[in-house]
Amino acid sequence: MSKNSMKKDSSRYYRQTDFWRLLGAGLMIVGVVWFYFGWSMASYYVPCVITPAGLILFLIFSSRHVSDSDMEEERGHRLEGYDTSVTERSDYSRFVLKQPADVETEAYHMGERAAFFKHGKNGSLVSDRFVKSHFFFTANALVVCSRELSMTLSRDEEGALVDTELVLPYDDLLLAQLCENSTQITLTNTKKAATAKWFELVITGREGELLRLPVKNDMDVSGLCDELNRKIAQIAKEA
Repeated sequence: MSKNSMKKDSSRYYRQTDFWRLLGAGLMIVGVVWFYFGWSMASYYVPCVITPAGLILFLIFSSRHVSDSDMEEERGHRLEGYDTSVTERSDYSRFVLKQPADVETEAYHMGERAAFFKHGKNGSLVSDRFVKSHFFFTANALVVCSRELSMTLSRDEEGALVDTELVLPYDDLLLAQLCENSTQITLTNTKKAATAKWFELVITGREGELLRLPVKNDMDVSGLCDELNRKIAQIAKEA
């Protein structure tokens, strides 16, 4: 699918099903097999009708189909440069610590801002809201660059891209934790109910919650929490 079509029709990815494409392919296969093995006049007339009809169905719905790779490519374009305010600094090698290493993570947002849901690759649940974040450890603070995408809005529409950049001094922090969330949603293409689960990195400070971002539940994010809590404990010990 072309990039122009993606700008207009990305919501189709969440609404579409494979029923009509599979029906078209099935009609073509049945028509060819029937024609090849049939002995009556019906084996000539019927395949001459259903085979072209199946081909037309297959071509029409294939041309309108938005694939997982189409969405991944579009998402990649929209995420370009989201963290360059840090990565392209002239003093990057001095500004960002080598240890602990920086952490980059991404995840779908399944909360209230998400409006479209479907099963994507490997049956995993995806939404129209996607968040990518990059965390940098500096000498005195955690620097966060994050971008939230709405995959159903064109790039130039308000709210399609929301960038966040924060500097969180270590001595202002109290706790970093990985929180699991669960909610009931309705799949956009099948209208069936499902349970959506996602994880958020939550950082709290002396004045309350400072950061809440959807993240992967993996070793990198767990390590990020451990490093932050270690620094918080060290600062509290030295105070």
